[in-house]
Amino acid sequence: MKPDAVRQAREALVQSGLAGPVAPSNVVPEAIERSWRRSISLSIEAGAPVPEQYEIDPETALCLAAAPVLDRWQQQLSGTPISLFLSDRAGRIVARRMGDRSQRPRLDRVHAAEGFDFSENSIGTNGLGTALVEQRPIFVQGSQHFSEFLAPLTCAAVPVMAPGGTALGAFSMGVEVQAANALILPLSKEIGHQIEQRLRSQTRPEDLALAMSFMRYKNSRRPTVVLDGQSMLANTPGVPYVSVDTHLILWELLKQHDWRRSDPAEIQLPTGAVAVGRRLAEASEQQYLVHFVVPERAATPTPGFADPRNGRGGLPVEPAAGDAQLVVIDGPPGSGRLTRAMETRPADATTDPVVVVADPSDSECLTEVDRTLGGGADVILRRVEDLDEQWADQLDRLTRRHREGVQRGDRTNTLIVTVCITSAPTRIRNVLLAAGRVERIPPLASTPQRIPGLVRGILEELDPQHRYTMTPAALQAFLEWHWPGDVREVRQTLGAVLREARATLIERRHLPAHLRQAVPRRTLSPIESAEREAIVRALAQSAGNKSAAAELLGIGRTTLYRRLRELRIDADESSL
Repeated sequence: MKPDAVRQAREALVQSGLAGPVAPSNVVPEAIERSWRRSISLSIEAGAPVPEQYEIDPETALCLAAAPVLDRWQQQLSGTPISLFLSDRAGRIVARRMGDRSQRPRLDRVHAAEGFDFSENSIGTNGLGTALVEQRPIFVQGSQHFSEFLAPLTCAAVPVMAPGGTALGAFSMGVEVQAANALILPLSKEIGHQIEQRLRSQTRPEDLALAMSFMRYKNSRRPTVVLDGQSMLANTPGVPYVSVDTHLILWELLKQHDWRRSDPAEIQLPTGAVAVGRRLAEASEQQYLVHFVVPERAATPTPGFADPRNGRGGLPVEPAAGDAQLVVIDGPPGSGRLTRAMETRPADATTDPVVVVADPSDSECLTEVDRTLGGGADVILRRVEDLDEQWADQLDRLTRRHREGVQRGDRTNTLIVTVCITSAPTRIRNVLLAAGRVERIPPLASTPQRIPGLVRGILEELDPQHRYTMTPAALQAFLEWHWPGDVREVRQTLGAVLREARATLIERRHLPAHLRQAVPRRTLSPIESAEREAIVRALAQSAGNKSAAAELLGIGRTTLYRRLRELRIDADESSL
């Protein structure tokens, strides 16, 4: 079929939209048309270049298993115009091999190189991204690519599956259209199969055990995952719930759960879903089975959690009915009360609020607030817990005057008070509880499921150029710490890490010592506490050499690695 006919079919579908007619099967295969429709629904621009480059980790299990296979086939294809590509499960290219190095400039021009995002969500129909979505071998010829940048190439791609049946990534062979041959598809299947064989041979015994557990539940009609500390396997309905953040949250909270009192465990996720988990008692290692339930009312993120995409990772509040012109934000110091206060103002507000800190040494403090409110400006009165009992009457008059002005229609502006109710004097507390709508921000220590999104949101603010990325093991360290300084401590910690960073990939070893060696959230038994101290001491004496530490402790290296994972001691970066 001539490329022009394919391009015309694609352009006709773009112009007519998703409701447009089905393209003739002799022009476009069904899988390609499905992918085009997905690309249109995602508003992918056919003329847009491949998105920006990302840091990649060459030490992942997928890369390590695939490297010798790719090297061997690069030698066998030497002198040919065929190039080999490997992507991770997110569609980012993590390895590239070329049969003819003269192909490099052509591939670089279309960003077919390590670190670039070739997922369908980014560039539409292409071999790597479409194979991951379709979960099957895909042959994409020239103009069948959604992006015009990739039209000079023909690609044959296959998903690369882990032993448990989940896709770890995709493998693709690419060649210029004029040199394409239908044999590259069966050859891609063979190379993908060889990578999968190496993955199986290198799989840890724990992963095999997890895969065996997963096989019993993979056919469930409910969204289901089976997980341990290193891996999470999902059935088809459960795939949308699979992410690094979900894995970290489930693992930490399921470990903390008191199984003697309650089985199963119910965990509220920031996305609105409820995870119902139980232990797999028959497993030799610590494993959990989790089903996901999305309440009908939770079409948006669960009440108590803001949208994680808002840049702050989802700041939970307990909403309450009341007058929108007088709001009390209750939370511990450092919990983001000022941020929440700024968001509480009406969406159509055109001027910045006047921010006043409650200063007990300034006798005119509340008088100034009253005067500003009378002038029509919005006011945020901060840290009211610092006022003592003698301020209660003046605070009561201030809130009453503002509330009455709103009720008469004389005022349309807003008064927002931030306070830690539990730290405020009794009379101050009573005035505020009676004053207006109260929104409570729980401490970070009691809502650890917030932490992954919060860390990513703050990292986005501190690093708008996206120079730094964080490994899952480093993010897990943030989950394990109890954060006595709340959100402010998270921000300060991330700021210090970025200032001292010598690499763009932030690993657990780059974090402060108290985060690296955080005691697990669950309460350790006296024996576990003593064991943990002994292991930490042995690691210090052996300068971090785990083999030497195992000898000092008189245990096997395998046993030491298992206890390191269970007690969360200096977790290996490759473990997640």
